[in-house]
Amino acid sequence: MPVTVTSMSELRELISTSELLLLMVYDSSRPDGRYLLGLMEDIARVLSPPFTTACVDAANTPSLARSVASSIPRIMLFFRGKKVWEQIGFFYNSSSDKYAIRRGILLALRNRGYKPSDLGLRLTF
Repeated sequence: MPVTVTSMSELRELISTSELLLLMVYDSSRPDGRYLLGLMEDIARVLSPPFTTACVDAANTPSLARSVASSIPRIMLFFRGKKVWEQIGFFYNSSSDKYAIRRGILLALRNRGYKPSDLGLRLTF
């Protein structure tokens, strides 16, 4: 299950201590936000270390959400403390969204000279 982040200090700690962090900023008060949380939960079930998955809910922590993302919903990938990829907007089709996220992660890692297997990852969600 994704970690729910409620403070900037908690987010900074996650970014600095996670080799790979997949962070979603969403709004649980909206139907699309509830869909995205379910999508993130599905992805989190199959990703294992070195991945950490986390969420910032704009409905519960609006100031944190605004400071992290200029628009929501958004998914960001941090690799060794640096943001290396983000997706703004979604298809709202589970298989299309998972494919886009998987491809985004793969391309971000390849651009840095890594294959998922180099990091012990299987991107099979």
